[in-house]
Amino acid sequence: MRKIILSLFLLSSILSVSGCVGPDEAAPGLTVTFANVTEVIDGDTFVISTGEKVRLIGVDTPERGEPYYDEAKQYMIDNLPGRTVRLEADVSDTDRYGRLLRYVWLDGSMVNNDLVLSGLAVSKTYEPDTYYQDQLEGSESYARERGVGLWSEAASQEVGKTIISYLDAGRYVGQTVTVEGTVVRTTKHDGNGIIYLNFHDPYEGYFTVVIWSEDWDRFLQSPEVYYDGKHVLVTGKVIEYKGSPEIIVENPSEIVIVSD
Repeated sequence: MRKIILSLFLLSSILSVSGCVGPDEAAPGLTVTFANVTEVIDGDTFVISTGEKVRLIGVDTPERGEPYYDEAKQYMIDNLPGRTVRLEADVSDTDRYGRLLRYVWLDGSMVNNDLVLSGLAVSKTYEPDTYYQDQLEGSESYARERGVGLWSEAASQEVGKTIISYLDAGRYVGQTVTVEGTVVRTTKHDGNGIIYLNFHDPYEGYFTVVIWSEDWDRFLQSPEVYYDGKHVLVTGKVIEYKGSPEIIVENPSEIVIVSD
């Protein structure tokens, strides 16, 4: 834990000098409040004295059972409880679970950004709340380049150790695994901003890869064309939607072509 905190301190210091970390003043146009933290839920959610839950904007930390879940949560426990934090709202006030969506500042440093810098969280765009997204994405690139936290060799060896057939994906809901299969059908819905990669026809009840529009630009070629007919390995957390197992792919590194 000391190594993580030291790395975080060094990385924050470097980016503070470069002007990437925000000032003590609130950003123009963002609503600011102050609150006392009473409890930490996990790496990106905590409770304030009003009883409300606060979810960090623009980042995502590991789920329970995934690499660096404990480290991300411990970072929050070590730094937030009993402290008064500055909360900045973006466009949205709450998410669908009723949690306050906020950028969280402590001692002049943004907690959201600090987690990403230390490799304890990834940058994740949640439209329309994107005020600091460029900064968060830059911090993720910085952490990747230095191989810290989630981007370390140890973490990459842990994620996706289990390789399963797409036919068995439904048995692994809630777990991070690597799913193997052939993409037999693709669909792009521009209106809904979704690309589906289906591994069975008919697709109902079978494993599907979902790629949201905010991630399309990360792929060098259109995913619905590039992966069509390819035998692939898909690594990620299996979720269930309307009775079918899915993995949401956000980065090309999460889907590897094995053969045509």
